[in-house]
Amino acid sequence: MTTSHIYMFHGYTSNGNDHWFPWLEQNIESNHHIPFKKLNFPDSDHPDVDAWNQYCDQNIKADDGITLVGHSLGCIQVLHYLEQHDIKNVNVLLISGFDEPIWTLPELDSFTEHPVDYTSILPKIRQVTVISAIDDDSVPYPYTLTLARHLHAKFILMPSGHHFTDTGKDKVLPIALTELENLIK
Repeated sequence: MTTSHIYMFHGYTSNGNDHWFPWLEQNIESNHHIPFKKLNFPDSDHPDVDAWNQYCDQNIKADDGITLVGHSLGCIQVLHYLEQHDIKNVNVLLISGFDEPIWTLPELDSFTEHPVDYTSILPKIRQVTVISAIDDDSVPYPYTLTLARHLHAKFILMPSGHHFTDTGKDKVLPIALTELENLIK
């Protein structure tokens, strides 16, 4: 099953043109000819759950068979989107994500205030892969592992990579491309 569109959910203090997101977009669009939309959530330095939900509703076509890619805070936003829309056969790739309050970023607790309803999300997902790095000090990998377990996901723990946002070293992320290509086959 080929995906119709791919949507990239960035994280806290980020935007769609940061990190490895443009590189991933370029590879997918040129090699697979699948539309890849990098979202740009409002005020990512002071994210608001309602504003981000509204932005998703305005910028994502809720079609069956789409692929959602999330990084960091974008991962929980992917889950919010799945909870709120009646879609199916969705591919999901989550990188350095979490689904519960984390001690390193208490300012994001509003995004995890209401527990994720996995009984409504799991039937909507076709395939899901979750990636973390053992040395992630922004979202420690046990949080991402817990997220993967809740999703019954394939989990990849990289030996290094931090939060996959190291300035100057974060322009490519081959593991994300490999896993995304596996999802969209």
